[in-house]
Amino acid sequence: MPDRSRSSSDANSQPGPRLALHAGPLLDRAAAARLDAAATTRCGIPGLLLMEHAAIGSTALIERELADTGVERVVVLCGPGNNGGDGWAIARLLRRHDVSVEVIELAPPVEPGDAATNRAIAIAFGITVRPASDLQDPTIAQTLEDALVVDALFGTGLARPLAGPAAALVDAVRGRPARVVAIDVPSGLDADTGSVLGTCLPADVTATMVAPKVGLLSRGSEDLRGRIEIVDIGVPPELIDAFDVSGRNPPNRG
Repeated sequence: MPDRSRSSSDANSQPGPRLALHAGPLLDRAAAARLDAAATTRCGIPGLLLMEHAAIGSTALIERELADTGVERVVVLCGPGNNGGDGWAIARLLRRHDVSVEVIELAPPVEPGDAATNRAIAIAFGITVRPASDLQDPTIAQTLEDALVVDALFGTGLARPLAGPAAALVDAVRGRPARVVAIDVPSGLDADTGSVLGTCLPADVTATMVAPKVGLLSRGSEDLRGRIEIVDIGVPPELIDAFDVSGRNPPNRG
């Protein structure tokens, strides 16, 4: 299990990424965003469908973790962006599969948008939602004790240190023994460098979309991202190759 006590001062303090060996494609923050945009503009895949594919693949992984560990409950931490949208869709799919699930919401997504749509659907499914402002409620601690936690707070787009309520939520969960599955990257991990942005929620498993992010393979990230599992979101392989930053393919043709 990752060391959940680490924060920005003692992880990845040396500059410059040194990547672990990886034979497949890699994405950085910019390439991941451009790939998503190209999937819509070139292939006609709506963002909502990309989000659904991400949720389906992540849910299958989470259900395998539940089976392997014997844990019967899931708590999904949802942020205000598309990573949170993935989390809302995951919560809905788990509920549909009769898994006991609830959401702790950092902040609602901006409407209209894909994340807001998935939030509305999840709420219509009757999923229990608790605001992160309830952190002082002792029942939240009890909720986290016996559940698998899905970290859908922040994804690859995060480029500033976590602070305020976001940092407080991450720190509260990090102090618990719950098993954590991160969606795309652990919240607080820089997708480009692997450094910690203020604080970070270490994951036992990271379900990363399309391809590993550079920061997940950077020096010292092993204690923060756990095992990496790649989730297919339905984009064609040639599009992935066009945005691959690993050097396997001609320089970013995207």
